Amino acid sequence: MTSLLAQEVFTLEESIAFAMDKNYDLRIARNNTVLAKTETELLNSGFLPRVSATGGVSYSDENQSVVFADGNATSIDGAITESYNASITAEYTLFDGLERKFTNDRRAENLMLSELQERQQIENTIIDIYESYFNVAFQRQVVENLKINIQNSTDRLTRAQKALKYGQGTTLDELNAQVDLNNDSINYTNAVRDLNNLKRNFNLVVGREVTSGFVADTTVNFSPPIQEETILESAKTNNIQLILANQNILLSELDIKINKAKFLPKINGSGSYRWNESQNPPTSFALANESSGINLGLTMSWNLFDGGANTIRIKTAKITRQNREIELERISEQVRTEVLNAYETYSIAHYTLAAESKNVSTNELNFQRTQKQYSLGQITTVEFRQAQINLFNALNNYARAKYDLKIAELNLKQLGGLLLL
Repeated sequence: MTSLLAQEVFTLEESIAFAMDKNYDLRIARNNTVLAKTETELLNSGFLPRVSATGGVSYSDENQSVVFADGNATSIDGAITESYNASITAEYTLFDGLERKFTNDRRAENLMLSELQERQQIENTIIDIYESYFNVAFQRQVVENLKINIQNSTDRLTRAQKALKYGQGTTLDELNAQVDLNNDSINYTNAVRDLNNLKRNFNLVVGREVTSGFVADTTVNFSPPIQEETILESAKTNNIQLILANQNILLSELDIKINKAKFLPKINGSGSYRWNESQNPPTSFALANESSGINLGLTMSWNLFDGGANTIRIKTAKITRQNREIELERISEQVRTEVLNAYETYSIAHYTLAAESKNVSTNELNFQRTQKQYSLGQITTVEFRQAQINLFNALNNYARAKYDLKIAELNLKQLGGLLLL
């Protein structure tokens, strides 16, 4: 096993900064935003003209027999006809019932939706990183506490062996001490295994090579106490779930406008420059012909009836909007419920941390006195072991309470839309 001292501390701030570039889900979310942004570009707006160029040439070599109106006739073998043409045409939609405008408005709002979804993914990733990092930090503390247990159990076994050697102890005391030391060693080995597994899981979340070693910082910094009313008010306007729900309603409204625009007439303008030239055989009325010039056109089309398909699309879009409005109501109540539940968890976590802090102080004092009494032979090995286990549990419980409070704080901030502030 690689020594912890040989590994560098990888802080939470460094973890989050690293994940912003390397986390797999975030990279996909960013690409989705880029795709949505690409769709809003001018080249995809429909407001630019359509320009096309055409050209052609034809050649024929024929045997011809021609009878003219005056009765004369002639025959020619190898009558050659050549013709050439070229044109450039520009077309532009002058009016389409505002369908282009509403379509581009929808693309802009869809970009906003992608940016909001990216923000949501960032928030979720940060929470995942914190939880995964704190699992590693907690397990590190468990490993360190087990080291202390092993040291205390080793001292106890040495004392029992000396007491037995000088006739002041029993073989049972020595055996009990050996068993407890063996159990502590087994627990330590299992704890190190769990620590390594948690590190690999954390590296996967962050986007690092899963075998990368590091030491988790066990320091936790808490924000000032959060007030219930403040977080409830913040959630009404800043909660990402509510913002996304409102954005989806806006998209539904634009879908309705786009489909309604299809009922209006469309006016297209076109302009072209064309050139034609031909070389004809003697049998033709004109031996050569050349023309060039500008052509302008204006057309209007009006889809008076499409079989009812567009009417159905409008009805569908309206029902979708209604469903999304109902969904907004549900999410509003859901968010309020989640905030109240999270705040209660947050409040209890505050109390638990204070209580566990007192437990640590009490158990440390109790263990110190127990050590003295045990060295003087005033208590049994069972009582010493119990004090040792109580201290171990108190240290672990305090560490867990510390991380639980921070996670509760972060969850509350996320619900209030304050996590990224």
